[in-house]
Amino acid sequence: MKKITKNGYKKIEKECLGIVIEKNMVFMDEIFIYSEITPSEFYEAKLHESVLLKDALAINCAKLKRDLRIKWFDSTNATLNAALYKLVCTEEERRALSSSASSRNQQGSDVCTQEEYLKSLKEMGEAIENAD
Repeated sequence: MKKITKNGYKKIEKECLGIVIEKNMVFMDEIFIYSEITPSEFYEAKLHESVLLKDALAINCAKLKRDLRIKWFDSTNATLNAALYKLVCTEEERRALSSSASSRNQQGSDVCTQEEYLKSLKEMGEAIENAD
């Protein structure tokens, strides 16, 4: 690819910025879906380092997170409520939640590995054969 001029860079950057804003994008590589610029041209021109594009993507991410938090707040779904609580709780509350969850997992661990399961099946089979 030939060296891109400053005006060419600004023109492509402005086009990409318009796409990011219009399509509410949150990932840089989504730009290629809607623009004529190829990924190699984009990265060769160092547009991935554009503060303007990074800021626009960060703003879209922040808006998306805000919208999700509002939906979670208004929801009666316990999973969403727990996720929201984990976002806003104190570090002490977070530790209490995770320690009680890990304590429950350790106490009620009836899950075994495949190797343990196969061994127990073999032992049961041998016990049945020896019972005759």
